[in-house]
Amino acid sequence: MMASTVSGTATVARDVDARGFVYALEPVHQRQQWRLDKAMTVLAQAQKQLAETEARLTQLLATHDEQAHQLGQALMQRLDPAAHRRHLGYLTSLRKQWLELDQTRQEQRTNCEQCRQQCLREQVRLEGLTQHKEDALAQYGDEMRQRNLNEQDRDWLARSASARTSFDVPKQHP
Repeated sequence: MMASTVSGTATVARDVDARGFVYALEPVHQRQQWRLDKAMTVLAQAQKQLAETEARLTQLLATHDEQAHQLGQALMQRLDPAAHRRHLGYLTSLRKQWLELDQTRQEQRTNCEQCRQQCLREQVRLEGLTQHKEDALAQYGDEMRQRNLNEQDRDWLARSASARTSFDVPKQHP
């Protein structure tokens, strides 16, 4: 779809001088572009935070698994109830941290999706304004072509009328 609109605009630009074209909504178009840029920046930040949280979750899970393995090994080697209790407390702490991070990750996923939806809304608005601008440029091109055709018709009529009057004038003989 985008290629067809670009080629249509390019056609207008080729056969009509578009330097005189002034798009009245250009400030609105620019503001919408800024809104889209801002929404995309917010989305990128949200995605970065989500990626960092997921990396921490992965690291925390690896630490938990390693500690659980070590606890299992220590339990087979010697039975020290105080050390075993400390290790279980540490594993419980890691599990609690993992649950908190998982909750944070879910909130961040929701936030990312909301940011993504906002970006889509802003992009649709921008595309609407861009299409309106292209339509206005095409209309300007049509008006300029019509103006040029009318001017050529006036010139032709003026030349043909001038040529007819020069043939119709009888020559006077003295």
